Amino acid sequence: MKKFRVILSIFMVLSMLLAAGCSKGSAAAPERKYEIVKMTKVHSQDAEWQVCQLRLEIGGGSTFTIDLNLADGDKVDCWYKLEKPSSSGNVGFQVKAGAAIVYEKTVTTASDGNTEDRFSFTASQAFGTSYRLIFENKLTDVKSKETIFTEIIYPVKESSEDIIFVPLDTD
Repeated sequence: MKKFRVILSIFMVLSMLLAAGCSKGSAAAPERKYEIVKMTKVHSQDAEWQVCQLRLEIGGGSTFTIDLNLADGDKVDCWYKLEKPSSSGNVGFQVKAGAAIVYEKTVTTASDGNTEDRFSFTASQAFGTSYRLIFENKLTDVKSKETIFTEIIYPVKESSEDIIFVPLDTD
């Protein structure tokens, strides 16, 4: 039943994203899409983990954010890889907790070669429990798309369906 609610919630968010995207209708706006590739649970000796794999498509000059609502002490592992990079890698990656930047992979030009990255962190009460993963396509041409495969692993809790959230407005 819990899995059904998670799937239903995901479909509702996707439906709202599609409706919001269709109503804008601006050809100049950067394009942002995502697809849930796979969601699965992994059991270890002392914990249960949720593995969420997503494929993101980000137009030039745009960002894509994923919010995580965590508890103090929750461990998270994030990994991404550009699929067929437009030009040697031009995606910036950042993890923020409120205004604090927990991790940043800066990219100033497409030649920086940032085609993949991995980062693990533990949620800390000092930073709060809301974390945001931010992907940014540094190309200036809005038609220049980057496709990113990302995997986020976080602990399963009683209310795990509320841990990960893709905001409707990603800019």
